[in-house]
Amino acid sequence: MPSSNGLVVSFSFRLNRANVNHSSTTTSESHHRPIGLISLVCLIVANMIGAGVYTTSGFAVAALGRPLDVLVVWGIGGAIAIAGAICYGGLARQLVQSGGEYLFLANGVHPLAGFMAGWISLLAGFTGAIAYAAVTFTNYVDLPERTHSTNSWIASALVLACTLIHFFRTESGAKTQNVMVFIKLLAVLVFVVWGVAVSDPQKLLARTDPASNGAAAGVWATQLMWISFSFAGFNAAIYVAGETTNGERTVRQSMLWSTIGVTLLYFALNYVFLATAPLPEIVGTPDIAAVSASYVGGAKMSIAIRAIIALSLATSVSAMIQAGPRVYAKMAHDGVFPKLLANSHRVPRAAMLLQAGLALVLVWFVQLKEILDYTSFLLSVSSAATVGCLLLPRFRGQPGQRPVPFWPWLPTCFSTVTLGIAVISCHWQLTKPQADRGIWLGLVVFAAGAVIYFVSRLRSPGR
Repeated sequence: MPSSNGLVVSFSFRLNRANVNHSSTTTSESHHRPIGLISLVCLIVANMIGAGVYTTSGFAVAALGRPLDVLVVWGIGGAIAIAGAICYGGLARQLVQSGGEYLFLANGVHPLAGFMAGWISLLAGFTGAIAYAAVTFTNYVDLPERTHSTNSWIASALVLACTLIHFFRTESGAKTQNVMVFIKLLAVLVFVVWGVAVSDPQKLLARTDPASNGAAAGVWATQLMWISFSFAGFNAAIYVAGETTNGERTVRQSMLWSTIGVTLLYFALNYVFLATAPLPEIVGTPDIAAVSASYVGGAKMSIAIRAIIALSLATSVSAMIQAGPRVYAKMAHDGVFPKLLANSHRVPRAAMLLQAGLALVLVWFVQLKEILDYTSFLLSVSSAATVGCLLLPRFRGQPGQRPVPFWPWLPTCFSTVTLGIAVISCHWQLTKPQADRGIWLGLVVFAAGAVIYFVSRLRSPGR
């Protein structure tokens, strides 16, 4: 992280409203759009089905004390994600360029808001999620002896291998990813069908003493924030929108239908996790999927599900490595990040290397749960602010031609609930006897972004 700070500080920012509002896609973006609907759906699915769904419920059942409550939280998280997909689709109808939250906040609110969104994407939204998935991947690699150093080396190898896949050509990386996603979905569906057949619904009603003490609102908010992190990839299409065929329609459709499909799959998966294994064996474990698999089909099924999860995590890392650098490249094109990070032969290679390097820092120096706290908090703030753009003049449309149904209630509810969850969770965790380091790290990154922006403006007066 220190090297990233220096990289941005040393650059003279040139972001102003005219620059952002009138920046256009490059020639390569306009005439070369290799990502079709199928590839876009696979990108979203790969971003969403990652580490979160295979780990979060073990932590959640320890905090809430009852499996049924965990399923309720997953249902609420899915409803929030579907509302978010509709809202992001409304934004994509009006501005079809790669850039993600940065693009909408810079155009709709202020250059500072856009920079902060890109800063969060760089240091948490993608790098944090990549690191979380890569570290979780190591839990499903069968090794005779496991140390922190060994796990870090395996996670690092995964990050570097996925970076290499996307480093040269967008088309080849997308095709490889599509195949991996189809295999992953087929295997997960087989596991779900098998698991439902041997499940025991009575296990959802079992109880254990919650590990979390304190206000119920804080406990539930934290679980919702973690579970929302599992849905975070629903908006992946906006990061590569400038490279998609058929523009805004493809982006909107892919986000909505992918999110609905993944929500149903998540609910089914977690039902299997929670209704097959005994409660004492899943409380607090990050390996809830593997534990459940051993009760679904014995040792052989456990081995198979570990392989499926490893593949799932690998595709998640791959998808995020493909999507994230498009944000930094767009910011570099607008003069917010160094020009070095802009596209190189249609592929933002320098941005990919920077992202990989930052992910490796988290892999080696931050613990798994701390990455979860850190990343989910910052992503909640960023997505709430982005959807709030639908209430502003630039993106709210005209009466009778609003960008989303149930305007303004739908974007208002999404932003309020998402931001509220993050604030309540943050307050609760900071008031615990031992506050989690991940939340403090998130606050430091947020504050550092604002400081870097203003320092850079002072160093470049008139820009």
